[in-house]
Amino acid sequence: MAQTSAQERAERQLLESFERYDQYVDIVSAFEWLFTDVRVKQVPEYVLHFERFPRAKNPSGDELTPDFTAAFKSGNGLVGEIATIAIHENSVDKLCKQILRYDSLTSLPDGSGGRIRCTCDVILLVPFSVGAAAAQRILVDRMANADDSYKPTRAPIIVQYAREGEAYVFQRYSDPANGVLVETGREPPILPRLNIGLKIRAAQFVAIKAARAFINDGTDPLYLSTHLWTKTWPTQHGAPRRDPIKVNPASTANLLRRQHGRGSAGEVRAALELLAQAGLAAQQAKSGSWEVAWARLTRQGDSDIHKIIARRACGGTPTRSRRLATRTPSAYEQGSLF
Repeated sequence: MAQTSAQERAERQLLESFERYDQYVDIVSAFEWLFTDVRVKQVPEYVLHFERFPRAKNPSGDELTPDFTAAFKSGNGLVGEIATIAIHENSVDKLCKQILRYDSLTSLPDGSGGRIRCTCDVILLVPFSVGAAAAQRILVDRMANADDSYKPTRAPIIVQYAREGEAYVFQRYSDPANGVLVETGREPPILPRLNIGLKIRAAQFVAIKAARAFINDGTDPLYLSTHLWTKTWPTQHGAPRRDPIKVNPASTANLLRRQHGRGSAGEVRAALELLAQAGLAAQQAKSGSWEVAWARLTRQGDSDIHKIIARRACGGTPTRSRRLATRTPSAYEQGSLF
């Protein structure tokens, strides 16, 4: 019973991490739609560039990787950070330290490989369930506390989000201490929409999500293994076949970067290692490449591939998959490895 409980906890953690990353991809895609889709009234025309994978250094030399940025033609800009605040205070301190680094940003990507000088506002996106706690712990307990080191030039704008059916709702937390957007030269302003609640349907940003697929954060291994299984490998290999497919982490990462703008060999290896735990992949000791029993799950016709991978990975297969990694290719051909 204890072993079953441990397996269930491990499976739940995998699924929760997948769902959190998937939701963050939704949120960034929703804001990309808001700021770039020509069908949005009176917003994209004021946007110079929306950056999904921003990287910058502040004057102190800190490497900054917010979840997104938007530079406006008016000289204002947004820096977006998504966070789920934990109960312990260290979580809040770490978040405040992180977003304080954005305070010194004076330029944002301009879409042509360069940067444009901007007055940057920081939007902190948190679940509705922690909106009040975020306001109290960040704006009151820290920013308004004379003894605390968190003293940004301007207060961050805490925006709550929640999924309601097939849409996301974004609303600025109503508190006098909460930050406001600098919207000089931008008409109509965005802040009133956030004050009353901005609703964006998944159908509106689904094409953006399909085209980009990832965010600036390190990619969740279950999310990436599922993406490879359901999107990348079908494109590469066509219809499922009986023989395992060969996968090279470096070339796969290059393909992801070409197709979606982001990908690393290390993250691909982590996804393959998870598949190995599930008994669905094995590394070839001599070459360092991998073989994946890709047809194994596609034949099952289950759309919830991530749930199947998580269940198999937590179901006592790691020892077996390590043994498989030492087999020769001929064993794969005999169908005995997966």
